[in-house]
Amino acid sequence: MRTPSRARSGGRVASTGKTGRALLSGVLAVCLAGSMAVIPVPAQAKPKPPVIPSKAAVARAKQAAAAKAAQVAAIERQLAAANARLEQLGVASGIADEAYNGAVYRLQQAKAEAAAAEARAAKAEQTLATQRQEIGRFAAASYQGGGNVAQLAPLFTANGPQQLLDSAGAAHSVSTAMQGSYLRFTAAQVVTNLFKVQAEQAVVQVKKATDEAAKAKAAAEAAEAAQAAAVTAIGVQRKQSIAQLAVLQNTSIRVAAQRQRGLEELARQRAAALAARKAAELRRRIAAREAAERAREAAEKAREREQAKKNGHKPPMPGGHDGGGSRRGAQAAIDFAMAQLGDMYLWGATGPSRWDCSGLTMGAWEAAGVQLPHYSVAQYEQIQPINEAALRPGDVIVSWTNPDDPNTIHHVAMYLGDGRMIHAPRTGEPVQIDSVFYWEPPDFFGRP
Repeated sequence: MRTPSRARSGGRVASTGKTGRALLSGVLAVCLAGSMAVIPVPAQAKPKPPVIPSKAAVARAKQAAAAKAAQVAAIERQLAAANARLEQLGVASGIADEAYNGAVYRLQQAKAEAAAAEARAAKAEQTLATQRQEIGRFAAASYQGGGNVAQLAPLFTANGPQQLLDSAGAAHSVSTAMQGSYLRFTAAQVVTNLFKVQAEQAVVQVKKATDEAAKAKAAAEAAEAAQAAAVTAIGVQRKQSIAQLAVLQNTSIRVAAQRQRGLEELARQRAAALAARKAAELRRRIAAREAAERAREAAEKAREREQAKKNGHKPPMPGGHDGGGSRRGAQAAIDFAMAQLGDMYLWGATGPSRWDCSGLTMGAWEAAGVQLPHYSVAQYEQIQPINEAALRPGDVIVSWTNPDDPNTIHHVAMYLGDGRMIHAPRTGEPVQIDSVFYWEPPDFFGRP
């Protein structure tokens, strides 16, 4: 039996498929073997050993970090020193400014004394001229009377002896008057010469005071210029230092500046807290003193009333004298000073819109009817010293660098009460209200 052709064909296809699959498998095996031979499989990589800094490297890193910290601290100290330098320059310029005010004050005194001496000399010269005229009249009368020979003529007249006696009496009176006039003339001449010498000396003093005022003005201008230059230089240094801080601390200049402002604000707050504690202690002492005064006054009034009852008199009305006039004057001075808040400082200025420290206190108390000189040392010499616990609003507060030398007075202010004062601090600052202890402790208190 013959197999159909289709079946035979199919058999051949099937046989060929098996052969193809076998061939394909062989080819793939060869290809795979070839591929494995072309792309080698990497071996397992060995881990790198860790980098361990040497002790020297660690020491250098620590040293570098410490150096940065030290540099940061040094720059911060420089900034603090710069601020302190500004404070010192403020004191120095204040002393120079007040020294100039003092020189002007002494110049005004010298001119007033010179004018008074000149007036005295002129008056003495006029008196001397009057005395000289009187001596001249006596001399002329004596000459016209014929001298002593004329006095003998009455001996040869009828009434000779008596007339001679009368004439002798008159002559004696004239002689006495003439002698007195001569003595007055001599005294007037001595006084006139003395007043002339005083006037000449006063002129010399004016010249000396003028020269001193010029020198003091130059010194004050130099101090003000030094302070202004320092403000500028320290401002530049501040910017440079903050930039260095930013590099060292690996921050931005903005952050470094913000940090520096924070540090300075912290220092200011600490200083303000200390000033507040001192002011609170001052208020406590003042309150204790005022309470003691009120108790003493009440006891005194009670004794007066009791004594008045015993004597049958009408008891005095309550109230009494409590310095009301003085306190009203102080209030007028305070009102004037408060009206100047915000006016800028200018050395030598006495208003109306610029002030230095003594100019402000002078102007304020002038508004209250009290004359103070435009010179802090002279104000210190003229006001009544008081104890710190006796402070009342309107009293004058004085600061100096050496309590044994009033010429080192560099600042005056006015007490407002509650531990506060109003003052014109220094160049670049306005009239403002501060704690009594905001800058440095005051050294003297007085009442105009």
